[in-house]
Amino acid sequence: MSIAAGLSLPTPRRPEAADVPAAAGRAAVGGWRRVAGAALVAVAESLGGVARSWPGMVDPACRRWDRMVASPALEAWVIAWPPGGAVELHDHGGSSGAVVVVAGELTETSVVHRGRRRPVLATTTIRPGRPVHFSGHHIHDVVNDGDVPALSVHVYAPRLTSMTYFRMTDGAVEAESTARFPGTPAVP
Repeated sequence: MSIAAGLSLPTPRRPEAADVPAAAGRAAVGGWRRVAGAALVAVAESLGGVARSWPGMVDPACRRWDRMVASPALEAWVIAWPPGGAVELHDHGGSSGAVVVVAGELTETSVVHRGRRRPVLATTTIRPGRPVHFSGHHIHDVVNDGDVPALSVHVYAPRLTSMTYFRMTDGAVEAESTARFPGTPAVP
């Protein structure tokens, strides 16, 4: 059975944890659950149709987000991005993730480590039909550089418990602050 099988979500009801495919929660590792990148992409793609009609996400004046679904294995967020909407350089506290753009496009700038050399920045455009997934060590920023709003679905596993924000100084990555989310919804 595919990871997305059985994830049939009518619009615009809020999905329940039971709606997350059972296969997404079966890969137990060291007492907590880890879900593969391809599985995260499949869940994000399955939620894309629901995201299009999610309340408050059409024509945003500022960046908006809402948690769509959470299970013990993962959580999914819908994020609306007005033109110029952005989130600064950050990680996901060790959680792996996937991003699927449903409308518009987003620019992701990632910190890439190449051996012992200083990290460099790499930029990718994320468009509908071109999802990305990343490991728990991924550091990136995301911005809507376009002239129209963008809408995306973000899936993280395990669920977010913290995010650290960074800056690049003289080719070095420096942590600025960490936000912790014990038992409360995070801000992706």
